[in-house]
Amino acid sequence: MEIKVINSNNTAVFEITGEIDLYNSPQLRQQLTETINKGLKFILLDFSTVKYIDSSGLATLIEGLRKLNKVKGEIKLCCMNKNIRDVFEVSRLEDIFAIYNTREEALNDFKKD
Repeated sequence: MEIKVINSNNTAVFEITGEIDLYNSPQLRQQLTETINKGLKFILLDFSTVKYIDSSGLATLIEGLRKLNKVKGEIKLCCMNKNIRDVFEVSRLEDIFAIYNTREEALNDFKKD
């Protein structure tokens, strides 16, 4: 898995490539924690090149969401393929995470004061 973080208008955009699984999720957890610790409260995860996510990957995202909730931040997800989207729907996480079809939709929906 590769993660490229781009800062866009006070939002950290994570471009993730590969699989978010038991082996790779600690890397994502560390990157999320570092970003939140730097004071960035708005994080967008771009799934356009993510091929697979398992339960450990989902747990990592939930942990990141909880950390952001504590600092009144937001995490949004975008550009999922059908298989990844199905994982979120089956696990009912589409009710917890804001999921968007495009990066632009997600970026425009952050509630920045």
